[in-house]
Amino acid sequence: MPVGICYKAGTDCDSTKPAVSRFFRKKEIQMKRVQQGFTLIELMIVVAIVGILAAIALPAYQDYMIRSRISEGLARGAEAKTSVAEFVSANGAFPPSTLSAGFNSAAAGQVASVRCVLGANGCDRIDITMSATPQLTVLGANRTLSLSASSTVNGIIVWRCRTFAATTPINPRFLPASCR
Repeated sequence: MPVGICYKAGTDCDSTKPAVSRFFRKKEIQMKRVQQGFTLIELMIVVAIVGILAAIALPAYQDYMIRSRISEGLARGAEAKTSVAEFVSANGAFPPSTLSAGFNSAAAGQVASVRCVLGANGCDRIDITMSATPQLTVLGANRTLSLSASSTVNGIIVWRCRTFAATTPINPRFLPASCR
């Protein structure tokens, strides 16, 4: 019978484990203690990667937020387009004014105003002016989107979205995809 070793002094030894297994067990415990956490270098690499990702993501997120606020203006413009289209359907011509078109032109949220602009055919352009809120200061003085009725074929009005400014239009990166 092999000689056993007791692991605790002063106890009855009923184990018959050889002395070699005790040696390996000690090494195993020491190895586990060495691998108890991250090194400073590993933590610094993780912090650097997170910093690089944040430097890329924050400007993209800011552009996204401005684009979403401008999209709010297009949603208000959709209401006006529907009202103008209903007027054209009922009367056979574009409305002569914002009031006769019958849509809400009051300020709300990020939109300062929505109004009809009289053209050769009547109110065939809708201007959406964005509010001068701190979130939209990057747009500068020009905050107007324009929805123009480019053609009417068989009673269907085709609307074209563009920025309306003689000198400085809204930067295309802030425009929703339907206006680029």
